[in-house]
Amino acid sequence: MQAELLDVPSVVTDREWAEEWSDRLEDLFLEVGHVFGRWELRLRAQACIRGLLAPLSRKNGWQLSEYAGDRAPWGQQHLLDRSRWDADELRDFTRRYVIDGLGDGGVGAGPGGAGVLVVDETGFAKKGRASAGVARQFTGTLGGVFPCQVGVMAAWATGAGQALIDRELYLPREWTDDRERCRAAHVPDAVGFQVKPRLAEQMIERALLDLPEGRIWVAADEVYGRDGAFRAFLEQRRLPYAVTVQANQTVLPRPGWRHAARLVERCAREEDWLTLPAGPSQLGSRMWQWWVRRIPDPDAEIGEGAWARWFIVRRRPKAPGERDYYLAWGPQDTPVEELVLVPGARWRVEEAIKLGKSVCGLADYEVRSYHGWYRHQSLAQLAAAFLAVQDAHTLREQGPACSVRFEQAAASSDAHTGGSR
Repeated sequence: MQAELLDVPSVVTDREWAEEWSDRLEDLFLEVGHVFGRWELRLRAQACIRGLLAPLSRKNGWQLSEYAGDRAPWGQQHLLDRSRWDADELRDFTRRYVIDGLGDGGVGAGPGGAGVLVVDETGFAKKGRASAGVARQFTGTLGGVFPCQVGVMAAWATGAGQALIDRELYLPREWTDDRERCRAAHVPDAVGFQVKPRLAEQMIERALLDLPEGRIWVAADEVYGRDGAFRAFLEQRRLPYAVTVQANQTVLPRPGWRHAARLVERCAREEDWLTLPAGPSQLGSRMWQWWVRRIPDPDAEIGEGAWARWFIVRRRPKAPGERDYYLAWGPQDTPVEELVLVPGARWRVEEAIKLGKSVCGLADYEVRSYHGWYRHQSLAQLAAAFLAVQDAHTLREQGPACSVRFEQAAASSDAHTGGSR
């Protein structure tokens, strides 16, 4: 007698995928449980992350508490304020989880097949004066100068996706020069004023030990690109980069050839512009026109394995007068077709921030303390990392058509864990 063939449906339903994601979330809780020590704290952290993943209108203390079945937000407030756990340890776990989970087998989001480390800042609208770092300051996120906090963020991007892996809170001088105000917000006395590129360097330094083998590129906007010390930091660590600079950036130390915009006007002929894709986007490959030239460098290495500098200009085919300028540094054998993928990858950090804010409550916190901000950011980044990694797994296994919607995964998690809204 032969055994009958197991009757397995040929189509995997959305609910089955949601249940699979719920099981993977439980696995994640087991992996990260050591960060929170006591079992009561682990349960509170798990409830917080489930709430951050849930389809709530806002992810503040009251709504997270109601979702967890609590009558008041005291438990959530305790998690972000007085409880004993290390937000930096959770940050390091999230970074390793993302780098491992978004491995793409060498396809890569940029040249070399490893990936791109992208740095950017984002604003969080805040009123009053008590929240750590809040001040009237410019943020492109809000579109001008507003009372807000500014966080510097780092994202890891590969061909499998992107996710945030680190965060630093920017403290303006009006804060660091007022130590009493800092102490009231629990800012450590050792924390002084640092410009955003120095904060970005700290995050990059932390990530170096966990980054995979292969060529790792760094992309950043002009806040970082115009900072010569930031570019020197990357070069000292042999990290190739392509960073945005302003139109008046000095490219060559020669009269009449110094500024980026003037150099393009003088040297770029119309037939020199190349139409190349800048990598994948939500709308498919994005086509731009590029003008790329090696920059003469008397101190450059010579021979096989040498490194070079480039000046890169990008424009839209339908608006040739609108240009973006970049300085790049990396292995001299990098083809132009690959080199332009690095500036094209900078949008990936914006997508990661958007996911964190729109889905995982990255900006919905109500904490005022310095350590409370870091704790909320760390928890929200882990929640967003879970979505990015599981989506990458799903796409690998079944393709884009079978990618589960998050709302269904959250609903299944409710049924699995007995959560209530």
